[in-house]
Amino acid sequence: MRHLNQNRLEDSEQTAWIILNAAKFLSVGKHKLAEFLKGSKAKDIAHLSIHQGYGGLLWHDIATIIGFIEQLERMEFLRRTQPAIEDYYSVLEVTEAGRKILDEKIKIGLQIIKNEKRIIVGDSEKITFGLFKAGKSIEEIAKERNLAVSTIYGHLHRLIANGYISSSEVLSQEVIRRVEEAAGKSTDINSLKEIKELLPDVSYEEIRCALANRKNTKED
Repeated sequence: MRHLNQNRLEDSEQTAWIILNAAKFLSVGKHKLAEFLKGSKAKDIAHLSIHQGYGGLLWHDIATIIGFIEQLERMEFLRRTQPAIEDYYSVLEVTEAGRKILDEKIKIGLQIIKNEKRIIVGDSEKITFGLFKAGKSIEEIAKERNLAVSTIYGHLHRLIANGYISSSEVLSQEVIRRVEEAAGKSTDINSLKEIKELLPDVSYEEIRCALANRKNTKED
């Protein structure tokens, strides 16, 4: 049993290296990178099969691979270089910290996170996205659109969950760090209520945005 657990740990560490190495040489977005690592036979992926890493995570499903990629992005080992509402895939690149992970073979464990709910981005969210990318604050967007601030946070939550923007564009790194730490201490990492009790000065909306990539948070 100990040998089996050790193999699983090593597999998890190898997963991070496989993803970072593929992203280092490919100029693609989150979903295309996931399909590449899965070994997709789709026409827009097949031509990339000559590159190292193709099918490197064949044993995982696409949703799980996307979860791995998002974890590496939250840890700032990957970042988007071309975020745009028209380009759902937003090109990813390896950060300096990510290159250090590869060069020094630093061990990074990734968790399998199952996303059960699909969060939809509609026309209203896209309008908010345009205003947000134009540099307007959440309060300014709410006033301009005659909507509640909480509604705008809801739009941003859905935009983050679908990869249009990152949590770090909406929240400070300090808030994200505190929410992640509280989620780790909670008996249910998907319970907003438990996390809120640990962070009374952080709003529910901020917690949702910090954990948006999990896509399955609940209030009770």
